[in-house]
Amino acid sequence: MFEAVLPATPAVCFAEFIDLRSARLWLPGLKKARVVRSDEQGRPLEVSYEFGDILSYALVYAYDDAQLRVRWVPSAGLQDGVSGSASFDAAPGGCVFRYSLESLRGRAPTHEHDVAQAFTAWITSRRAT
Repeated sequence: MFEAVLPATPAVCFAEFIDLRSARLWLPGLKKARVVRSDEQGRPLEVSYEFGDILSYALVYAYDDAQLRVRWVPSAGLQDGVSGSASFDAAPGGCVFRYSLESLRGRAPTHEHDVAQAFTAWITSRRAT
């Protein structure tokens, strides 16, 4: 699990994490993300991802608004997606961001850290402007 203190409120970080319009700006290697299904609040429930020319998969998302937590699992029948979660808890001056993957499914051993660090850098840079 990756954990960092971010310089923004939990609600802001949660909203940024699930906003696919900005995902290509911070998610390493993301070529394309397409929302397949959304919930009544417009949040993605199922998303198809493409990374480079060789990796594509779909993830299904579940949200816990009270805990500001999002979980994801691979869409049925797809092999390359990974299960995981992200949560955002209040902390002095911002929030504690926790990012965890349940398996790497052929990804680099640093994948979990790389993705979480990229999001941390994204939030930090947006707060500095």
